[in-house]
Amino acid sequence: MTTDHDEIFKQAERLCLEAVEEPQQLPVYLKAHKAAQLLEHSGWRKKTGMTQNQIIKKHLQRAGSITVREAMIEYSIQSLTKRIQEMREDGDNIQSTVKYHPVTKQKYVRYTLAA
Repeated sequence: MTTDHDEIFKQAERLCLEAVEEPQQLPVYLKAHKAAQLLEHSGWRKKTGMTQNQIIKKHLQRAGSITVREAMIEYSIQSLTKRIQEMREDGDNIQSTVKYHPVTKQKYVRYTLAA
C-alpha cells in the first residue's frame, strides 16, 4: 500500500474527531470514511496482516479494554459492537461494562477480555 492510503485513513480519523466537535463537518467526514472503508475492503488486511478481530484482541490483551470511540480513532474500526459479537461467537469471553462520561454524562460501553 502506498503512503496515499495511509493519508486517507489519517484524514478520516482527523475528520471523525472534528465531526464530534463540529457536527456540520459530518458530511465531510462521511465522505472520507467511505474512501477509507473502500480501501479497507480492498486489501487493508494485507498491510497489517491482521483482521479487525485480531487487532481488537491484541489491543484488549495489551491495553485491557476498548471503547467504540477508541476503536474508531485508533484503528478505523467502525463496527466495534459487531466485531465484539463475532469474537464472542468465536469463544472469546468479552465483558461489557456500561460507563458514563464524567463531564458530559453520556453513556458508553467499555469492553474487556476476561480470563
